[in-house]
Amino acid sequence: MTAVKPVLDAYLEWNLVLGLAAILWLAARGLLSRTSLSHGFVAQLRTLKALCLCIVISPLLALGISALAAFTQAKGNLAIGDIAVAAYLRGDIAMPATQFEALLNTRQRWVEVLFSGDHSIVSAILVLMALASLIYALRVIGDGLAIRETVNSSFLWRRSAKVDIRLSDRISVPFAVRGLRRRHVVLPSHLLDTPRELRFALAHELQHVRAGDVEWELGFELLRPLLFWNPAYLVLKYQFDRLRELACDQSVVARKNIDAHDYTKCLLDYCARTVTRGSPRVLNVALVTGGKAKRVLRQRVIALADAPAMQSSMPLMFLGLTILFALVLGLAAASVQQTEDWSHDRLMLSTVVNLERLEARNQGN
Repeated sequence: MTAVKPVLDAYLEWNLVLGLAAILWLAARGLLSRTSLSHGFVAQLRTLKALCLCIVISPLLALGISALAAFTQAKGNLAIGDIAVAAYLRGDIAMPATQFEALLNTRQRWVEVLFSGDHSIVSAILVLMALASLIYALRVIGDGLAIRETVNSSFLWRRSAKVDIRLSDRISVPFAVRGLRRRHVVLPSHLLDTPRELRFALAHELQHVRAGDVEWELGFELLRPLLFWNPAYLVLKYQFDRLRELACDQSVVARKNIDAHDYTKCLLDYCARTVTRGSPRVLNVALVTGGKAKRVLRQRVIALADAPAMQSSMPLMFLGLTILFALVLGLAAASVQQTEDWSHDRLMLSTVVNLERLEARNQGN
């Protein structure tokens, strides 16, 4: 219990930060939708990636925020529990000390319930979550091995300094994936018969590689066994998957000077003839995504039609949102941290609680 508790505390705190990040993103998306970036999906994706990076480094941001707070009146004390205790000792919170302490220790009591094994329902839920996590982990491993087999059995067609372009008879949808040392773009062999579609598909997948989408997708999938239950993870994953494809389409059209109408027509024609069953599901970035192809295609066509004439990244807005994300998530990570029970204020609260209990006992006698 003692060894596991710090890990569990960190896990719970990170999930709380993840939940706040999802709310932040939905608010930021609403803000961006009211600007010229309403259809600037490249800038939106860049902003979402900045938010995700802030989530990953939120423990470090918390340390930085706490260090800065040490020079203010807070004296580095940012934890919600410690702030509440200080407010109670000042008389700002009016309730019996025993009730306040019980409320303050709610999280600790829930952790004890989780590990006590005295509640069969709680134990059953934990077992089911552990099994689901194991299933997701096995699925990630299985899909990774399947994609590895597809890559190894494909034909090396072209090679650049960083990317291998391969052809395969086993797939119907092109995809990009990375190995331990190199990135790979795997194309269906039948695309050689249609040079126009080959050009567009290759440009699309190489743009995913250029933008680092393969690594981001890999990171999201590796986190799935740990975060599958958290709605915030599902929201951010869905938003990333959506923006990834929309931003890639717009980048291809802008970067390669491809006519948006031709690109859209090729995309629709190709998807009309493509059977997506059996295509790799994870650890890759595909031109068309399985069972959601109809809805995804509609979004992508609209994005290409409504794309701004000039893709502006609006660096000041991007920088401002990134700083805001870092400050808010760093402050949140610092505030939800579990603090030590032997701080001066905690000892004073414990004394008040003991005096209150002693008084109640004397009155009872």
